[in-house]
Amino acid sequence: MGDALEKPRRITLTDIASACGVSRATVSLVLRRSPLVHAETRRRVEAEMQRQGYIYNRAAANLRQRVSSTVALVINDLSNPFFAEFAAGVDEALGAKGFVTLLGSSNESPARQRQVLGSMIEHHPAGIILSPAENSDIADVELAIGRHAPLLVFNRELTGAPVAGFEYDFLGLDNRAGARAATARLLALGHRRIAFYGGHASSSSCRERRLGYLDALAEAGIAVEPHWMIETAPTRLEANAHAAELFAADTAPTAAVCYNDAVALGLMLGLARLGRHPGVDFAITGFDNIPEAAVGVPPLTTLNADPRARGRQAAELLLQRAAAPSSPRQSIIVPVLLTERESTPHAPSA
Repeated sequence: MGDALEKPRRITLTDIASACGVSRATVSLVLRRSPLVHAETRRRVEAEMQRQGYIYNRAAANLRQRVSSTVALVINDLSNPFFAEFAAGVDEALGAKGFVTLLGSSNESPARQRQVLGSMIEHHPAGIILSPAENSDIADVELAIGRHAPLLVFNRELTGAPVAGFEYDFLGLDNRAGARAATARLLALGHRRIAFYGGHASSSSCRERRLGYLDALAEAGIAVEPHWMIETAPTRLEANAHAAELFAADTAPTAAVCYNDAVALGLMLGLARLGRHPGVDFAITGFDNIPEAAVGVPPLTTLNADPRARGRQAAELLLQRAAAPSSPRQSIIVPVLLTERESTPHAPSA
């Protein structure tokens, strides 16, 4: 039997310290970017690390120090521009504080979410920001991450009974008030046949937005038409594909309050395919104010949730929790403001 290949010896802090004529503690301070190390000593140690090919095992150092420079971010749908903007905001705020973002996606699957969270927690992050997949259960999340990692849940509430001892912070949008404001504006423009289009009713954010829509109709004394509350996946493709359902009955709506901007932009394309003219003979509102909303054809009236700012806010809240684990649980609901553009004309008969 031939000789086995000899495994290269791993370079250690002691090797670097001996080569530089300094203590192991000094090399450790250089790795931690401590200001206590003289600039010339730092340059000499860093040059020696590069020469010897030293690789810093940050995960092992985190375990020894019981600290971490990473934060896990798990998103339900990275294809949605809202969550891309949200993730960018999270990363901006974390980077400013010296943290690195570990990004994962559940693609709206609770099973995949469990898998991703379980993998993330193995890296011992300083905390977790979770925008949950639809129908995410509290017990499942607790089982995946345990009770020690700080957790901030964004946008959707977790389902199921509370788990004793499992606490997390929540950051959400004022979905109900936002949808009520959008519907009220359409009513003020003379529309009386208004649909609610897109989203899954089982999602907490969609349920709240539907309630706001129903609130405004009830205040105006207008009866709800159940067939004008149309469910689709909250994507452009699905919204486009189901556009004809708005016109399946003898009486069609003249306006739609859409679950989010992606749905609204998809519906506008679907209406154009059907020979309708959004912004001329049909009014549409969105929700989120993603960057594409302002450059749609026509530009989209929407509720401004400022997703990048929400990402920064989520990161700041999580770091506050990590610094003070025993502080009281926070639940913050952020107002959203109507931004009116050309997609909401007056009703044809107004």
